[in-house]
Amino acid sequence: MATVDTWDDFETLKQGIRHNTVDRLKHIVAGFNEENFTMLSKTGKKQDLIERITGCMDLWKANRDVDKWTKARGVLYQVRNAGQYKHGGYTPYMPNTKPFASNAAAAAGPSTVTPWQTYNGNTTIRKTVPAIPGAMGAASSQKLPPRFRPSPFFNVEQMVSNFAECPESTSGVDRRQQSVSFTLTNEQVEKLKSTSSPHQLRLYCTSSSYYAPASFRATSGPCPIEFPPTCEVRVNGTQITANMKGLKKKPGTAPPADLTKFTRMQAGVPSKVEMVYVNSQQNNNQQPAPPKKYYIAVMLVKVTSVDQLITTLKATKRKTSEEILAKMRASVSDDDDIVAGPVKMSVKCPLSYMRISTPCRAIQCVHPQCFDALSWYSVNEQTTTWSCPICEKPVNHEDLIVDGYFDHILKATPEEVEDVMVEADGEWHTSDNMYASPAWKATHKPPPPALSLPPTPEKKPHLNGNGKSNDKEPEQEVFVLDDSDDEEEGQVKRELSFSVRQDSSALSNDSGPPDSQVIDLTLDSDEDEPAPPPSLASSNGKRKALDDLPSPTEQIWKKSRVQDASHTVMRSVGNSAPRI
Repeated sequence: MATVDTWDDFETLKQGIRHNTVDRLKHIVAGFNEENFTMLSKTGKKQDLIERITGCMDLWKANRDVDKWTKARGVLYQVRNAGQYKHGGYTPYMPNTKPFASNAAAAAGPSTVTPWQTYNGNTTIRKTVPAIPGAMGAASSQKLPPRFRPSPFFNVEQMVSNFAECPESTSGVDRRQQSVSFTLTNEQVEKLKSTSSPHQLRLYCTSSSYYAPASFRATSGPCPIEFPPTCEVRVNGTQITANMKGLKKKPGTAPPADLTKFTRMQAGVPSKVEMVYVNSQQNNNQQPAPPKKYYIAVMLVKVTSVDQLITTLKATKRKTSEEILAKMRASVSDDDDIVAGPVKMSVKCPLSYMRISTPCRAIQCVHPQCFDALSWYSVNEQTTTWSCPICEKPVNHEDLIVDGYFDHILKATPEEVEDVMVEADGEWHTSDNMYASPAWKATHKPPPPALSLPPTPEKKPHLNGNGKSNDKEPEQEVFVLDDSDDEEEGQVKRELSFSVRQDSSALSNDSGPPDSQVIDLTLDSDEDEPAPPPSLASSNGKRKALDDLPSPTEQIWKKSRVQDASHTVMRSVGNSAPRI
């Protein structure tokens, strides 16, 4: 029997998604989350659910992921025939039935069935009967490993070590240790040693808060990655440096630890991973958190780089500017009673504060503001938060779109523009109307450019014969303002002393040599020359007689002159004794 291509019914099933009810669409989303770990949201309008489902289908086809598409196809047929999805239910693949509203598959005839079941057209849909404890004998004692939450960065291919349980640590001094060993095969070594291979060995860990091992049933849902609050990981005796804490009190924010560099890359040679941990987490100096168990395993994963994720996002999740504008205007027409005003929108990423290169946002976000895909993926690669940096709502990476409307604004504005105003009808413009959408430019003229004054001509210097400039800087008069009484008093004294020296010089020309000068530095500035007595003023003869009398200090001056002719005598007038 000739086999049929796995993707033959892809377009038929994709077109039939829109014919489902909202309830069935939610069951399809639940099936995708359960089988392929997509973490799609069940909330929103019908169109939002359709876009999420078809977006996942387009992504799987672009990556040629046959395994995920095979499981998703089983979910679609189960919901088609049973009206709902249930984990562990019998999900036959029936290409000979009518897929939704199309007869294309019926004309194709029967084809191969999925590898996990055999389909008989006369049988009805059945459910698996849960196993009874003890009925499986020795096989029931083996615990099923946990299913970890999916990540766009790491696609788990296989578990290479045993699945180990780490006992509880009761306090910060209760040191515990657990180890796992594994041996690589030749195929695994070839994948890991290749320089171009994206494969790595990662340590996965979760806690008993999300995983309850049982011998006869699987876990209720995907488990987040959660390491003990204080732990060390050693590979073959070498301690690794990896981010295993994540955000405080938020499990699932730490990536799995990379063990590739410290693993022995030889087939058949065992490697050992040890984890030492204590329960030292405390809340506001209170008692430590309740003790719980942890479960670890080494996984072989295929790593997808940030650049590859952005390339896939651009190829499969781009929304044109016309689609975004139509949705914006439709939301405005629905609320005619509410008049919306312009919204200021920045063209810089709220994560990196740099101009956005690849504008993206979640399809369910109502704000026009976008963030840069490179910054968002890079941040979540280190600390997995999966939230919108603008509205802080949880975001599934499958719900991301490339906003063509925002991209048009980026291409129409220069680098120096940091934000634009977005009107309610989708028209945009800068605050000065220099850059705007075509419709806005037609009704709003940009302001005229500012007039610029002509530059002032530079004055050329005049050179003399020696090549030096003859221009001189204008002298500026400098005024020194000083309210110091001491300086003013000293200036007055110097002026008075200068006048005394002049009088003394005139006197010396008549009666003695020029070097016999008396300088009086003790005369205060506020002392005036004493007025002559009335008796002296009334008689000129008497005044002349008094002037002819010798000075009472003349003898003191002569005595000092005899002792030391080279010194100048300074004396005090009044009641003070003379000083030398």
